[in-house]
Amino acid sequence: MIAITGGGTGGHIFPIVAVVQELRERGFNDFIWIGQKGGKEEGWAKRIGVSFKGIPSGKLRRYFSLKNFLDLFKIFAGFIKSLLILRRYNIDILFSKGGFVSVPPVIAARIYGIPVATHESDITPGLANRINSKFSKIIFLSFEETKRYFKNCRTSLTGNPIRSIIRNGNADKGKRFLSSFLDLDEKLPLILVLGGSLGAKSINKAIWDMVNKHELDFYLIHQCGSGNMNNNISNTNRKKYLQIEFIEEEMGDVLNASNLIVSRAGAGAIYEIGYAEKPAIFIPLPLSGSRGEQIKNAYYLKKMNAAEVLDDEKLNGDVLYKMIKNLLSNPGLMNKMAYNFKSLIIEDAEKRIADEIVSFIK
Repeated sequence: MIAITGGGTGGHIFPIVAVVQELRERGFNDFIWIGQKGGKEEGWAKRIGVSFKGIPSGKLRRYFSLKNFLDLFKIFAGFIKSLLILRRYNIDILFSKGGFVSVPPVIAARIYGIPVATHESDITPGLANRINSKFSKIIFLSFEETKRYFKNCRTSLTGNPIRSIIRNGNADKGKRFLSSFLDLDEKLPLILVLGGSLGAKSINKAIWDMVNKHELDFYLIHQCGSGNMNNNISNTNRKKYLQIEFIEEEMGDVLNASNLIVSRAGAGAIYEIGYAEKPAIFIPLPLSGSRGEQIKNAYYLKKMNAAEVLDDEKLNGDVLYKMIKNLLSNPGLMNKMAYNFKSLIIEDAEKRIADEIVSFIK
């Protein structure tokens, strides 16, 4: 049996889905997914038919907070629950995608002598994966630059797994899907705005500001996140602006139909946009809301001439509109960015990871 742990956001969940799909194609069907009870990963486990085992989860913080004391108890409870879960099954290997919920199962697996394989998506690892690396047989990396953070560990450059709906994305299908909402003119470009699987308040605010202040000469497809729909939109742009809380099965099609992407800079989004070979403006999460991994991701791509970056602190509707217009007026630059972006993407990550996982089982 293969145990999996990780969750919280799409960046942790979607690569797990891709790896499970690849392993199933090879005849492996016996999985359990250990994640936060009631977390987003629980719904995805049920969706793909994987048995889910929920554990308490506490956040690991590098700074002082009274919440640290309460979360220590949650982490310990998660560890005890993980011990009980792993003891109940004949586990061959634990595949960890990181996130706070993964630490207790990883440590519990080490105690039982179960090999652990950990995947790090970002250029700089988070605290959870820094801890997990101490108990892992191998660390899978998305970027070559990440090796320097795991000098005393066995690493493998695999890339970041990409969902099949992204791999199988079709631009014509994407346009047909969007045509059910908008009367599309083939001459106008499509701009896709992604705030991450949970949405992004600052990006949403900038988009609404843009739509209400500027007359659009492009289509703006805006994934705004669950519960974030805004009905106070200028009538001028209603025929060119589409809000969707969350694009699911059609994401690959819509991504491929788009001419330019505006997105947060999580590793999952980066890999999917790069795989689709699309130019992008990345708006990384600021330090006030993260450990800075998205900032490192975004500026690495900018350094490689593969994307443009707009800092969250400078974000507003006017600035974003100007950046979009400047890029649309320079198709040569957009094509160069997309080409450079695609060249940085390892396209068979889920196959490489599955190869390593299977090697532990055999």
